[in-house]
Amino acid sequence: ISNLLEQEGYIPIRHDWRMEIEMKTPPPVPVWPEGISVRTLIPGQDERTVHRVIQDAFSDLAHRAYQPFEEWEQWAIKRNDFDPSLVFPVMAGEDPVGAALCYNYPDEGWVRQIAVLRQWRGRGIALQLLYHIFGEFYHRGIRRVGLIVDSQNATGATRLYERAGMHIALQLDTYEKKLYP
Repeated sequence: ISNLLEQEGYIPIRHDWRMEIEMKTPPPVPVWPEGISVRTLIPGQDERTVHRVIQDAFSDLAHRAYQPFEEWEQWAIKRNDFDPSLVFPVMAGEDPVGAALCYNYPDEGWVRQIAVLRQWRGRGIALQLLYHIFGEFYHRGIRRVGLIVDSQNATGATRLYERAGMHIALQLDTYEKKLYP
């Protein structure tokens, strides 16, 4: 298909990977760095904090533009399958340092967004957050968890997901074609 698209003037602009883990045994129990904790979203209190953390952390990604809260809230929170017990703010004392937004789909758990603020990276927080997410889904009887990651992610996300036990299950290619009048 890619050859056909390129013959028609389309050029590849991005490659995303669908990564997943199939858990046959419980995942590792998170071991949080000193002073770091995780909890579930407190509805009516934490939504803007989770949004801010995700937007700030994702600002490092070249293809990501800032998404205003009201726009993010429409697709992330105001939906029928939203479950506040699957949103995890990560805290250093009272300060938010990371967050994850997950959904329980019919056949799998889904990590829609996971983020750690730049100044808090490199301390193992994201790996422990993944273990926490996997454990929550495992506890609910869900053995497969997936997510999408940009194959060129500059933050090292792909390596992190592999270290957590995930593998690339599918490559999703985005093509673009310039149209002229």
